[in-house]
Amino acid sequence: MELLCLLLYLTTTVNLVHIEGHEKTGQNLPWLMDQNTEFLQKSLFREEAEDKNSPTGLVSKLCGIECQSSLPPLNQTDQERILGYETMYDNGTCTHTKVKLRGWIPTKPARPTRTKRQVYGADGRFVISDLHFVASYPFANAVRLSTGCSGVLVTPKHVLTAAHCVHDGRFYLESLKKLKVGVLHLKNKRGRKRRRRPRATSKTQKKEPVFRWIRVKQTRIPQGWIHSKNSSISLAADYDYALMDLKRAVKQKKFMEIGVSPPSFHPTRIHFSGYDDDKNLQAAQGGEKVVYRFCSVAKESEDLMYQRCDAQAGAAGAGVYVRLRKDGGKGKWRRRVIGVFSGHRWVETGQGGQGDFNVAVRITPAKYAQICHWIHKDPAQCNP
Repeated sequence: MELLCLLLYLTTTVNLVHIEGHEKTGQNLPWLMDQNTEFLQKSLFREEAEDKNSPTGLVSKLCGIECQSSLPPLNQTDQERILGYETMYDNGTCTHTKVKLRGWIPTKPARPTRTKRQVYGADGRFVISDLHFVASYPFANAVRLSTGCSGVLVTPKHVLTAAHCVHDGRFYLESLKKLKVGVLHLKNKRGRKRRRRPRATSKTQKKEPVFRWIRVKQTRIPQGWIHSKNSSISLAADYDYALMDLKRAVKQKKFMEIGVSPPSFHPTRIHFSGYDDDKNLQAAQGGEKVVYRFCSVAKESEDLMYQRCDAQAGAAGAGVYVRLRKDGGKGKWRRRVIGVFSGHRWVETGQGGQGDFNVAVRITPAKYAQICHWIHKDPAQCNP
């Protein structure tokens, strides 16, 4: 029944905002370049936290939209410091790179805005059990990290995930030294030999989904996530994302493309797929499967999306995407990753109140410039 609902959803045109490119959204797309890189000599590792889905380096409650509206906007110097980044290599060495941002325009603090309350009871998770969908775009682009998180393939050799899956805000997790990415693919399963029917084939073959694990060559995280004397802990949540370079390319026909988060989501739905650590759900479906869900954004700030998509531990790091349409709403649908799922957080809602949301980091123009720079090192290729 769940699969039928999913098929109906995927083949039906839903009420989404038609967005073509980013020149029509009024967003400026800057570009980023490296200034200088130096090796870090300090101790960088600490034992892995028990809760893989909770950013241990963050405060338990986020500064919400009303709180952020009172903060001064970032200037050029602060934004460049935040977009500086560390690169951790598989041999244990680490570097810090300072960057220069060109064509960046500061944004005004977000105003307190909220949509009408959505009927969250209609939203739910769908376990992708059909083998055809498991091995097909976009579900095949959802990957599992050996740390227990999820991620999304954005090129044959790059995975976007949450920073807290590899770094707790102060130290790298010990498991990063042997970090692997699991890509689900279909493998032939051989049956027993048949002796009584010589004319039949001696071996029956069935398909089963299994992980193919690939070692990570290097991992990059933004300076905005790393806690220091010059950083704000509440600001770190805005930069909970990381990019991993794989040692070998993944053989797939299509990958999720990165885009810039639109200024307003209303009434756009967001989607993401991951590997929820939910024993009851997995047991009911017969093993570990990709879990897909969609919902509407309840609240939003300049850097975060607050929503109530159903999710469990293990889904953190999944790529949050929207469905866009070309040619002013008349062309084909396409998908763009415009955020990274961070996890469940308590958010200040003003006047001393608080609300619980599942939070995702928005890919702003500046973050897009950084991630694209990590992938291509060429500003000419960073024009979505």
